[in-house]
Amino acid sequence: MSFDRSAVIRPEVAALRAYHVEMPPGGIRAKLDANESPFALGDSMREELAAEMAKALADVELHRYPDPEARELRRLLARDLGVAPEQVLASNGSDEAIQLLAIAAGAPGAAVAAPIPTFVMYELTARALGLRFVGVPLSDQFDLDVGRFCEVLRAERPRLVFLAWPNNPTGRLYDAAAVEEIVRVGCGDGANALVVVDEAYFHYAGRTFFPRLGQYPNLVILRTLSKIGLAGIRLGVLVAGAAVVEEINKVRLPYNVNALSQAAARVVLRHPEVVSSHAAAIVRERDRVLARLREIPGVTTYPSQANFFLMRTARSGDDVFRGLLERGILVRNFSRAPYLANCHRVTVGTPEENDAFLAALSDVLGHGR
Repeated sequence: MSFDRSAVIRPEVAALRAYHVEMPPGGIRAKLDANESPFALGDSMREELAAEMAKALADVELHRYPDPEARELRRLLARDLGVAPEQVLASNGSDEAIQLLAIAAGAPGAAVAAPIPTFVMYELTARALGLRFVGVPLSDQFDLDVGRFCEVLRAERPRLVFLAWPNNPTGRLYDAAAVEEIVRVGCGDGANALVVVDEAYFHYAGRTFFPRLGQYPNLVILRTLSKIGLAGIRLGVLVAGAAVVEEINKVRLPYNVNALSQAAARVVLRHPEVVSSHAAAIVRERDRVLARLREIPGVTTYPSQANFFLMRTARSGDDVFRGLLERGILVRNFSRAPYLANCHRVTVGTPEENDAFLAALSDVLGHGR
């Protein structure tokens, strides 16, 4: 047999590298690589969640499909976000929402634009669908050059623009006026693009573009429950004008959010105070760890408004990654990525995990006590 897979796999796909998730080996003391919340749900919420799951199992006929429109969940999300249910689309994680946007807006030769470095799924999704990805480099301090970006919009005329706010993996919260200028330009002033403001880390930044939804019909906002203690249920939220949501919904696969994920999300949405308290604790830890890191020679840190931060070491990034791993600390190694030489993204963990990370890093860099 001489099956030639290159004859059936598109060259754009063959050229890609799959999104890699590091599987933690045994002996990990602090898993700080995936921007998850380090806090499990509180006992009372866990009990309520268990009861809700039991009810879902009892009430939902698992041999039947779930609510294809996630109507009750969308109603609760819309209430909390201050929008109409028809402005909300629930997705299997925000990754699926990114894919739906690219499918709905993409066309042969069309462009997708984003600052770089940023969340890798914007580029991976675009290229997988045969779209052109236009990356606009950030400054040395990972700031957004709005003038340069708007020039690219007018020249390349992308159909989609992705702005992670705060950005991943840098943690930078771009100036709101700069982001709004990009939305405005994309609304027909020299370009015509859906501008997607990805607010995955909203709970740690406390800033949102929701008040501008009514002003800009090309504005799309993404949220996720993955960063606030529900990474396991894979629930993303896309919010835009009702007309835009209606179009994107046409390419959504049916029954994309399962019944148990819908039930779990409904429980958590009834307890915003737990989410807020966890987020506040993580922000305090983030600021504490960044202050400590500034005291360690050979480490450069960057301001962050997320539940993670980016650090650059004077020593080889691969060596630092291996040294931390040997000491039971798993971080995300970006040291070979463009613009991120010797950089690591570190998720903020519990105080104990953060102390273990700080001690391990000091030891790796030769500053141990």
